[in-house]
Amino acid sequence: MHITIIMVVTYIVCCARIGAAPWRYWQLNARYFSREHGIFSKLSLDELIPERWRLPQSIDSDAIIPSSYPVFLKPEWGQNAHGIHRVDNAGQLQQLRTVLRFEPQRYLIQEAAPGKREYEIFSIDADRGDGRHDVITITEAANDQEQFPINSKNNRHTRYVDISEQFSAAEKDTVADYLSQIGEFGISRMSVRANSNEELVAGNFHVIEINLFLPMPINLLDKGYSWSQRWTFIRSAMMSLAQATRSIKPVRRPQPIFARMMLYGRGKPRATQVAATSKSTPEIGEHYIQP
Repeated sequence: MHITIIMVVTYIVCCARIGAAPWRYWQLNARYFSREHGIFSKLSLDELIPERWRLPQSIDSDAIIPSSYPVFLKPEWGQNAHGIHRVDNAGQLQQLRTVLRFEPQRYLIQEAAPGKREYEIFSIDADRGDGRHDVITITEAANDQEQFPINSKNNRHTRYVDISEQFSAAEKDTVADYLSQIGEFGISRMSVRANSNEELVAGNFHVIEINLFLPMPINLLDKGYSWSQRWTFIRSAMMSLAQATRSIKPVRRPQPIFARMMLYGRGKPRATQVAATSKSTPEIGEHYIQP
């Protein structure tokens, strides 16, 4: 929590120094905000991902019968892996669906990502027209205990290791370009799985999810970082973020992103039935309508 507070205060100071309005932060990725659902919908962001990097996922339904396990059930929006469940067999899936059908938010079902290693790619792009990212870090979510982990700062088996220095400047530019092929994000963190650093640079990976709301620079959780290293990164990154904020083009009616995101999931329980599709057994990845 103290790191977050330091980042927020530093960001506000940087905004004051260059004449940026810090409250406009919420508009950095406004073009990807779902007005309909009031969130940065994981399902909507999924549609931006090129097919070669996309994992099959869709709104969950009793009609979906996975062809293999594990699969993951996750809320359409969430942070720090909150609400995500790994399902290892049909019995677990049935039990979990019985519980989750009373939750107000929609749940998605996603196939497990292939690849031996999980990477967190954090980026800040102050000028989305110059073809470069001002901040790009690559951090490995290392977990030696679980084959298909739900990695997060709350998983005691997960440790984060900043491996940015294992990539050349050209290789980091290549990885940043992959992110740009998905969207023009002011700030983002993308989770992917690949077999190796080389495979990541070659573009052989699958995207687990993209965080656009409050993406934590997960490299700061590397326990090998000294406080001096953390402070140096925070100062530089927050200045880039302030510059990204200043570059936002004003709009007549900004979206109330913060308010709507805070209210998400506080409504009535969602409907327990899903509209039928043309197939009796939809596959994961097919999009259909939930009433």
